[in-house]
Amino acid sequence: MHVAEASGDLCQQAIAKMRSPFEMAIICIDITNKCDLACSNCTRLLENQEQFWDMSLDNFRTALRSLEGFPGTIAVIGGNPAMHRHFPEICKIMTQEVPEKKQRGLWTNNIFKHGAIAKETFGVFNLNPHGDARGVKSITEFMKGIRKPWYHGGHSHHAPILTAGKDIYGEEEMWERIAKCDVNQNWSASIVENKGQLRAYFCEVAASFDLARNEDHGVEVVPGWWRRNVREFEPQVRRFCPGCGVPAKLKGHMDHEETDTYSATNADIALKSLKKKRKIVEMAPGTQPGVIEHKVVHYSENLREGRAGRPKVVTLLDRIKRTMTGRS
Repeated sequence: MHVAEASGDLCQQAIAKMRSPFEMAIICIDITNKCDLACSNCTRLLENQEQFWDMSLDNFRTALRSLEGFPGTIAVIGGNPAMHRHFPEICKIMTQEVPEKKQRGLWTNNIFKHGAIAKETFGVFNLNPHGDARGVKSITEFMKGIRKPWYHGGHSHHAPILTAGKDIYGEEEMWERIAKCDVNQNWSASIVENKGQLRAYFCEVAASFDLARNEDHGVEVVPGWWRRNVREFEPQVRRFCPGCGVPAKLKGHMDHEETDTYSATNADIALKSLKKKRKIVEMAPGTQPGVIEHKVVHYSENLREGRAGRPKVVTLLDRIKRTMTGRS
């Protein structure tokens, strides 16, 4: 068997174990890449993108309409979505296009002046100020009166995104790890705006790589795109997964350290952030990596449901599933 054929077989075996977008509890819409934080190893690679962008209102409406029939949570995310220059209009469109409030999700670290309209619009809140004092103050005030928000307290450990699996592991182990990727198994597919055009991805981190490289390997956002089997996203899997650090699961940095770790394959992305005086650390060839056993994003305090005086530790995925089935 030729090397190319062996690689193809390993890829197919990995894809057979991966989730399709229609099997996911959440699909994200990235409406901006603007953020008031600069977390280490950001899954959106925000510090590696060359210019700011906000999704147009027309594109946002089209993105929502493409998800008609999706039973899970449609999450508005960024960057920090509350920094979108037309956030009130985003909320209005969200209400018009997604009738069920319990399906409307907001993922933010600081709500700024938009607390009232956000409470009116959204029914699902994933709130993570990453220990930032301004964000903690904003989110603490915002949570008052919200039933069971998901709140991440303290700082988080972020494993590297730019340490390519293909730089670290052999072909077989690399694809075994890709098959069990934390993002595919527990996170989301996504829609982003790329050079003014809507693009969909089987994986929210895959979209980040395209935006950081100013490339476009997304699929057209048409009604029902999310119903496709993950096998139809094989070109994206082949392009993005071997170069991604999520399946590699290496030791990274705490969010507030504002430091990225990278390997040779992703040097082009990492070096872009030097213009912003970003701290970057290269994993030299032959280095013995420190592998982590926990999730790629590990919270110093577990996700908690906001209950007066009695926080209950839960997992985000479990809470989403309960929302989908109508249980509180």
